Amino acid sequence: MAWTDLGAQFCFVLGFGVLFGLAFVPPAPVGKPFYRMMASTAALSLAAGALLPPLAKAAPWGDPCVLLGWVSVVGALSCTRQPRGRSWYLGLGVSLAAAGTATGLLLDRGLDLGLFGLPTLSALSTGTVAGSVGLAMVLGHWYLTVPKLDVSHLVRLNKVCVWVMIVTCCLVFITCSVYKSEIELAEARPLFGPWGMFFLGTRLLVGLLLPLLFAYMAQASLRLGNTRSATGILYASTVLVLIGAAISISLQDSYGVPL
Repeated sequence: MAWTDLGAQFCFVLGFGVLFGLAFVPPAPVGKPFYRMMASTAALSLAAGALLPPLAKAAPWGDPCVLLGWVSVVGALSCTRQPRGRSWYLGLGVSLAAAGTATGLLLDRGLDLGLFGLPTLSALSTGTVAGSVGLAMVLGHWYLTVPKLDVSHLVRLNKVCVWVMIVTCCLVFITCSVYKSEIELAEARPLFGPWGMFFLGTRLLVGLLLPLLFAYMAQASLRLGNTRSATGILYASTVLVLIGAAISISLQDSYGVPL
């Protein structure tokens, strides 16, 4: 894939991940500023994905991925208000669907692996891990703004982080198994050789397994009502999952499959 498509994919999946995590924040009484900040962050990431290919002259402004990117931005901006009624969830759903479809189109165009198959799920799950963990970290900081906020809201979001990490780990192993022949044909160093396993192991250990351990540590802190310790743990986890997402894009560029 071209670097512009890889960059757009990275932005799309990160925006997708933040919005996915945002769906699990209600009914927490965090106030409009929280939704404004997080939905705007997702919209900025999605807008960067829509802008990158046309500005780099790698795709026209009317390209389906670009148009879907802008649809996802509009949907994300509709979530900057406090959730009330179905319209908020409708905007969220439209944005998630548009960002997911744009990611699938990029993968289908660059790798010819199909639009809504295992590769798209693997790519989106990587963004979901990064976005949901980052969102949980911000929610942890919000307890300084709203001291009486029930700890159950952060517990719920942390559990979501645990599950998306487990699912992503499974998808990485399934992808390696299903696309083993395609991976072996890649011009890069063999993935299942020493150097390839070093990078794949780093992706799994740094981007998924250590954050998973940190999530259980945060859960233990939350059982004691200690949101500050949990937030510190989530801060470290956010750095790790972003590194893991970057390594995932690098592996995809080398071996032709989202890992």
